[in-house]
Amino acid sequence: MLALVGKSGSGKTTLLKCIYGLEDLNAGEVWINNRKVLGPSFKLMPGDEAMSLVSQDYYVLDNHSVQENIMDKLIAYSEDWKLKRCEQVLSLLELKPLRSTRARFLSSGQKQRLAIARAIAEMPKVLLLDEPFSNLDKLLSDKLFAFITKEVKKHKTSVLLITHLAEEALKYSDRIAIMDKGKLLKVGEKWELYYRPLNTRLAGLLGDFNVLHPEDFEKKVKSKFKSKTFVRPDAFVILNSANQAHIQLKVLSCVYNGKCFELLCESKMGRTVMIYYHKAIQEDKKINCSVSGKF
Repeated sequence: MLALVGKSGSGKTTLLKCIYGLEDLNAGEVWINNRKVLGPSFKLMPGDEAMSLVSQDYYVLDNHSVQENIMDKLIAYSEDWKLKRCEQVLSLLELKPLRSTRARFLSSGQKQRLAIARAIAEMPKVLLLDEPFSNLDKLLSDKLFAFITKEVKKHKTSVLLITHLAEEALKYSDRIAIMDKGKLLKVGEKWELYYRPLNTRLAGLLGDFNVLHPEDFEKKVKSKFKSKTFVRPDAFVILNSANQAHIQLKVLSCVYNGKCFELLCESKMGRTVMIYYHKAIQEDKKINCSVSGKF
């Protein structure tokens, strides 16, 4: 399960369309199962039968009911199995009350759920998801992806998830690809990209970060941090003693963000540092911290 992350206009959706066969390629080729994927200039019906795409355009059959939209993707199966699978998908995406409603009468959020339902009714070899949760609430998104994860393992499906939200990329993927100005800058394990980004631009795409220099650290550990170091706010451990501390900080402010306390601190060199912590700490207090070994 690979998440593709990048700012708007970086080329994420275009890449997905190229993979699926909705765009003709100027260069390069796309292959699946030893078969070349062809673009719209070569096919009357663009797209590839081994893949499913959930796009921001919500491809659904407007004049058919919600249930008919799902059943349309299960033509090759027995009637009993089709009904069983349809019920499972309707329940998963909370579409049961709308089963008889024509798709053209659905809201954008309901259409998005129906588009997802059509895509996973029969699990493909490759599942392409373009901002699939933009109109879904968080609990439904988590429930859906828990289901997709099980189905992916069962059917050995590959998933490519496009998102601009760092939280989605880190939560739902195994690996992350960073894209910028039409180029893939880095592909790797999500922990590697999160804790060891190549530069500040890539670091910022995956959340808050700090940049510390050797002079910010205590003399006894300077040799461990020979150049500037990226440190995520969750990588600091506040200690009771200064003996094992890597760095001493002064707390400037403490605010609760709904998940944890954000401590805005200052290093001895005057550099601003953000720390996530599980409880409030008084302003102007000096704290001793170690930096977890993820670097």
